[in-house]
Amino acid sequence: MPATTAVERVESLEAGVQRILAHVQGHAVVGAPLGIGKPNPLLNALWRHAVKHPEFRLELFTALSLAVPKAASSMQQRFLEPFVQRYFAGYEPLEYLEPLHNSQVPDNIRISEFYFQPGSMLRSPQAQRWYVSSNYTHAARDMLATGMNVLVQQVAARQENGRRRLSLGSNTDVTLDLVARLRESPELPRPLLVAQVNPSMPFMTGQAEVDEDFFDLIIDDPAHYFSQYAVPRQAINDTDYAIGLWASTLIEDGGTLQIGIGSLGDALVASLELRHRDPATWQAVLDQLGGLQRIPASVRKYEHMGVFSAGLYGASEMFTEGFQALRSAGILKRHVYDDEVLQALLNTGRIQEQVDANTVQVLLDCGAIEPQFTEAQFKWLQYWGILADTVSWQDGILVFVDGTTVPADLSRPEVMQMLVEKGLGQRLKHGVLLHGAFFLGSRRFYQWLHDMPEAEREKFQMVPVSFVNELYGREKLDRLQRRKARFMNTTMKVNVLGAAASDGLSNNLEVSGVGGQYNFVAMAHALRDSRSVLMLRSVREKQGQCSSNVVWTYDYDTIPRHLRDIVISEYGIADLRGKNDEECIKAMLGICDARFQHRLAETAKKYGKLDKNWQLPAHYANNTPENLSRILDKYRQQGLFSPYPHGCDFTAEELRLIAALKWLQAATANWWGRLRTVLRALTVRPTDAEKPALERMNYAQVSGWRDILEKRLLVLALRQADSTITIKK
Repeated sequence: MPATTAVERVESLEAGVQRILAHVQGHAVVGAPLGIGKPNPLLNALWRHAVKHPEFRLELFTALSLAVPKAASSMQQRFLEPFVQRYFAGYEPLEYLEPLHNSQVPDNIRISEFYFQPGSMLRSPQAQRWYVSSNYTHAARDMLATGMNVLVQQVAARQENGRRRLSLGSNTDVTLDLVARLRESPELPRPLLVAQVNPSMPFMTGQAEVDEDFFDLIIDDPAHYFSQYAVPRQAINDTDYAIGLWASTLIEDGGTLQIGIGSLGDALVASLELRHRDPATWQAVLDQLGGLQRIPASVRKYEHMGVFSAGLYGASEMFTEGFQALRSAGILKRHVYDDEVLQALLNTGRIQEQVDANTVQVLLDCGAIEPQFTEAQFKWLQYWGILADTVSWQDGILVFVDGTTVPADLSRPEVMQMLVEKGLGQRLKHGVLLHGAFFLGSRRFYQWLHDMPEAEREKFQMVPVSFVNELYGREKLDRLQRRKARFMNTTMKVNVLGAAASDGLSNNLEVSGVGGQYNFVAMAHALRDSRSVLMLRSVREKQGQCSSNVVWTYDYDTIPRHLRDIVISEYGIADLRGKNDEECIKAMLGICDARFQHRLAETAKKYGKLDKNWQLPAHYANNTPENLSRILDKYRQQGLFSPYPHGCDFTAEELRLIAALKWLQAATANWWGRLRTVLRALTVRPTDAEKPALERMNYAQVSGWRDILEKRLLVLALRQADSTITIKK
């Protein structure tokens, strides 16, 4: 939406702040994108102004404010500090996060988020009170409802033909929806649209690319360029891999995929790569895990699955690094086209992406073009690559590159023959491999986006969140593109009737946010051949105690039971769609850890939800972590199931330390474990084998009883932990 006045450009952050302060007149209601779309230096400057001037009111509405990792102990601090200095070099942290985390935000400031960095604000009463529960697709509406008078956004910039273009980069998500609402409702007060230019933001094209006059104020201050927040890649454990393997059996060739960030998404991607690269081994692993018994007949297709010939298309609110891996593996290769006629013909196989005489004939037969086609139809054919760019139009005459001319009348055989010989393109153009609303990933992921050739970049389109998370506005085309969709999401707890808690706790504390999960679950039910898949780790371990994530009931739902669909744990797949309550309970018991099955079954029988004569099948007793690890260990010896299949952001010594610190945390989870571990540590002495790790942790020379004890605890942990982590280079 063009600005109401000429765009103003300033070359200093301070000048931009003064322009904003003049606009808001003592009360700034600021909207900012989630994730990495935030202009951190600008937000920090506004924060500092509000802290310094109590009479100034600042309200911020945003989501996913990303914090640099912080240590919970002195030993963790010794590990994290060098890593943070290296990995987050050049990043400017958000200054409001620590006060918000500690509930020390001044009275004149309020910070509301509709999605937290998971688990980050559980101990912050201020953040919990100010949290706004909103579907991602409603965020623009709710942002405008705050009376927002400033919208700030980090942008990329490039010069083209003497004219500067801007890109919303990662965050087309809320901004484009918000501007569309303003265009549709001119009675709404229009906020000041402010961009801060930052070259480290990857430049994305399509709807992400805007003219400078999209904004009212552009701040371009090289002194405040900063690196993007990058997410270190997480290790994939046995539980994650098993869930990923089961999930990979549900992804159909020629289908659509949505995934999120984190180790479960990475495990699914790695499993899809194994399936594509070595289908026989992939199926053998699933057979060993109990495939026939653990995949319901209603969704059991893995025996006939293998290489992705047609490939997948991504429709995902979050463009994750996993899609990069799928593209590199030759799996993300199904193009979709923003044209109902072409997409419908491709879906039915009547035309292919390779253009030939049949392409034109089919378009004639279905009435997409007339035999005596118009200039508009000529442009349509040329835009989609059906006609070559070398053909031109002159008042109803087709002119070929060699100067030959024929009338645009395909009812004449000689014209059709001439067109086929001299005028057809080679392949359809403007196909899209992925539609996404924002991206987030590692430093290598951002570099890949920066280095992407322009022809490849156009295949990855950033769009409004309403575009990918709903079927609004272009439903017919969306249904054609999103065929055989699998919407993969993570959840925390699922009750035996299929209701899921993914963002909040039973005490109403907010862990993260609804985001787009509800949208995708509902859309899976709305699309004929699509499924919602909730991935669930079957147990939770905390302070040495283990509890089931498959529960009888839970006092909070993100997804209600009437939208139940597919749930996956490390022990298999539960297909709940259309099933009665007893069938759901049996299915959920099948993917529950064996330690908790009998109690849940007895509870179900007590309340009449399960036949009192029903017995747990014998193979359910194999639902144990030990059995899972035993099976995967055999394949790990063959080089499969690396903790970091797509590369690692830690050094080899850091990986060894991570394993040691995890062992130490588990060993000291309760008072008896702490006492026993300390007594063992008192007897150990470091050797040359531990020297590199001790130097990395700055324990080489220490004094004081606390540091000496920590050093010995670390030596003990290093000796106990398995440091043979395979890193894929």
